Amino acid sequence: MVASGATYATAAPAAPTAGLQAQFAAAAKEFKVPESILLAVSYQETRWESHQGRPSTTGNYNVMGLTQVDPAAVAAAQATAEPEVDLRGDGDPSATPRAVPAPAPPVDGPALHTLEAAAGLIGRPAAELRENTLQSIRGGAAFLAEQQRRAKAPLSADPAAWYGAVVRFSNGGADGQDSAEGREFADRVFGTLKTGATRTTSEGQRLTLAADPTAAAHSPAVDRGAGSRPAARENALAAPAAEADGTAAPAAGAADPIECPSSLNCDFKPAAYAQNSADVNDFGNYSVANRSGSEIDYIVIHDTEGGYAGSLATFQNPATLASAHYLLRSSDGHVTQMVANKNVAWHAGNKTVNMRSVGIEHEGYALSGASWYSEQLYQSSATLTRYLADRFGVPLDREHIIGHDEVPGPIQSSVKGMHWDPGTFWDWNHYMDLVGGSVTPDQGYVIGGRITIHPPFSNAYRPVISNAPSQPANFVYLYNSPGGSLIGSGTQSASDWSDKAVAGGSYVVADLQGQWTAIWYNGQKAWFWNDGSIATADNRSGQYVLTPKAGLSSVAVYGRSYPEWAAFSAAGVPAPNPNIVALDYTLSAGQRYVPAATTPVQGDFYYAPTINGSAANDRTWVTGGVRYYPIRYNHRLAFVSADDVDLVPAPTDVLAGGERVQLLAQTSSGSVNAGANYTRGVWEKYHAIPATGGAADPNQSFTLLYMGSQLHAVTVANGHVYTADRNLYTGEWSTWFDLQVGGLAGPLSSPVSEVTVAATGNTMHVVVVSGGRLLEAAADYSAGRWSQWGDISDVLGLPAGALTKIAATANGNVMHINGIGTDGRIHGADADYNRGVWGYGDITGAVGPLNGTVSGLAAVAVGSQQHLLALVDGRVKQATADYAAGRWSGWGDVSASTGQTVSLTKLAVTYTGSSLRLFGVSGGRILNANGDYAAGVWSGWQDTQSPGAAGPIDPVSTVAVAGI
Repeated sequence: MVASGATYATAAPAAPTAGLQAQFAAAAKEFKVPESILLAVSYQETRWESHQGRPSTTGNYNVMGLTQVDPAAVAAAQATAEPEVDLRGDGDPSATPRAVPAPAPPVDGPALHTLEAAAGLIGRPAAELRENTLQSIRGGAAFLAEQQRRAKAPLSADPAAWYGAVVRFSNGGADGQDSAEGREFADRVFGTLKTGATRTTSEGQRLTLAADPTAAAHSPAVDRGAGSRPAARENALAAPAAEADGTAAPAAGAADPIECPSSLNCDFKPAAYAQNSADVNDFGNYSVANRSGSEIDYIVIHDTEGGYAGSLATFQNPATLASAHYLLRSSDGHVTQMVANKNVAWHAGNKTVNMRSVGIEHEGYALSGASWYSEQLYQSSATLTRYLADRFGVPLDREHIIGHDEVPGPIQSSVKGMHWDPGTFWDWNHYMDLVGGSVTPDQGYVIGGRITIHPPFSNAYRPVISNAPSQPANFVYLYNSPGGSLIGSGTQSASDWSDKAVAGGSYVVADLQGQWTAIWYNGQKAWFWNDGSIATADNRSGQYVLTPKAGLSSVAVYGRSYPEWAAFSAAGVPAPNPNIVALDYTLSAGQRYVPAATTPVQGDFYYAPTINGSAANDRTWVTGGVRYYPIRYNHRLAFVSADDVDLVPAPTDVLAGGERVQLLAQTSSGSVNAGANYTRGVWEKYHAIPATGGAADPNQSFTLLYMGSQLHAVTVANGHVYTADRNLYTGEWSTWFDLQVGGLAGPLSSPVSEVTVAATGNTMHVVVVSGGRLLEAAADYSAGRWSQWGDISDVLGLPAGALTKIAATANGNVMHINGIGTDGRIHGADADYNRGVWGYGDITGAVGPLNGTVSGLAAVAVGSQQHLLALVDGRVKQATADYAAGRWSGWGDVSASTGQTVSLTKLAVTYTGSSLRLFGVSGGRILNANGDYAAGVWSGWQDTQSPGAAGPIDPVSTVAVAGI
């Protein structure tokens, strides 16, 4: 399906050959490789994903991750890649452009050609191993067996005997377990053997690898998830070795400068720190500093667009004028540190972000069609990021763990050239799961509340991307209006970040319209199609948002957080020119954005112009008085002055806590649901819910009931009774179930014309009019079963058609059914479930007659009372039964008390706290009035479809309500 105006497809591509688990078993048997080894290798390469034959960013293919890379083709692609920006991020428009060395292609060798080698071993074309899961698995098994034979080891049934072959699998057949490259991969494979794994792939294949701790224990694998950090590393963390001016290499005998978790076998290969000319100001590739955790707020994720060895060489060339703190190798996830974290690496293209971040580069080539990253990169990177976040106090969220594509341009002229790595195919959901900062599902979008973009990175969500095959991606497109054009001059190019909200980013809900959600983005309402799986509400307590101070029509947005001029003068440091300069963006009155921190940061600037610290006041951190909030402004972060904005609490979830109601209505285009929280004064906006079975019924009616943490809905459509539930913890609706089937309430001989519900304890009673008779079925939720339909008319001795316009409620274990009789009078039937008896009587005799046409009844029980409301000639009348006193009150005119000026066609009622909540339909709109019994007053009628309430929907024909 393609949603109207929403450029993504939800239908999955053709499924692979069925039985992926069976294919592993067959290949393992054919090539005498333990099935568990084959499964574990594949899991660590791809998590058993085929990626529909597309390559990873390092040339891996299909479920076994076999490689096929042409370095010459990579070099040709790099020649047309985007130009480098000034990664120092100074944002100096007068600076002379410098030719920057291009990314180096991967170094050729066997590790780049395991697919061709495997294809030769099984005598199949390489294309088959790229595109067919069975041939990929057969090729991987054959390649493993070949490595075992080359090591002169038997094809043992013992998985522990295959450690060396697994090492060689990773490095393309180099010498076995003594090879440094590949050991980390093998250790992870045997770690997976130890714990086992179960997962369903994006193509619906369910695979299981049983845990085998014995095999892991008997292998040479190192348990990299436990143990103490080596002493040299611990010492380095406490006091990193200081560089001598002019070099990044540690002095002979100095402590190992590696800053890395013990579960990663990291090394240190220094980035260049050298002059490029006689000028001491002309040097690369980072700034010597003395940062502590208080200066580090972000971790920035990059990809190299070059091979590991070539990228390392590039960073060791001082003319590159770029560096990162870490570089990761794809084949085995190996981590190389290049710059000590106390120093400022030049990686982000924004000096503010460089000063306050750690940069992590991931090996990746400019390959045509590349659409995924190796599992080794994800796992090593996530382990490193979690370590850095713990060490420096970086929050585990996507406002602090960001991509290079989310770094703002420091000044307007820099914006266009900012990078977009790691790109649209980096799986932020999986990465944050590994880091431990995944999004927690929440319920109920609230206008002004926070929302997190969270599309599934699976075949269930495949945005249309120019010049790219249909595949999972990590963003949503944004539109000027529901179903309208992309915002700005946006395109469907993967590199165009201007019209995309990326997974994990947090925004403020600006509006809701059906299945379209708007967020404040780039100074406007930006809409995305949202079926409930694309974003999650963030309604945790204590959340805040930013908005312009009262009286300001708009405030400036900045790409960096520099101090004021006076701060530079006080520090004896020349100020950059320009200094505090706004971008061509604004944050207008009424708009709200998510701050990355609730405490503003002071504007700062690290002055380090020379390689040897020879300038006056060189290596000085300038701190000013102006303060900034970092915010999620568009796809990228930005900064606003703390003097221009107010930090205000975000509205919280309408579904939880306090007095609240849920509405269900039928509109001209389908069913909608919304909620109101009277205690908090907020509304959940109307949104579409799943349709019932069969063709749309314009006369469809609903009834609603709160029971525990779920909302139960029952509807009549086309003569059948359906039920569905809404989980109020997740906000999600179930599908509709036809009650007239075996296993539920069972078939009926005549169509249903009316329905009402009531609850006694854990039992929901469904009462219908079918063939003119009253019938009841009950769902016992504690026992998990339905009773079959019973004939209430038969129990009460009622003739066919005796009651219509029915409404039910319950006081404890006594259910009351009210209805209009064939004699035009109101009658009631009561069921006492404790005693197992029914009663029947004429209510009109107790409350008096109604003059006019009665078009509807509604009832609600409160304590020992039942409030009965009747819709008479479009006006509301009320009578109350006090069962403790044994009497009824006469009819009262609610319409007069509420100042009703329009005629109502439908009526629904519920009770919360001390208030009766009335909802009526008039002119296709849903109105609400409230009677406060504690204060003895009624409110007037309010339009629930106004922008400040539940928002606009199509014309309404009926409404149901439940409260708690």
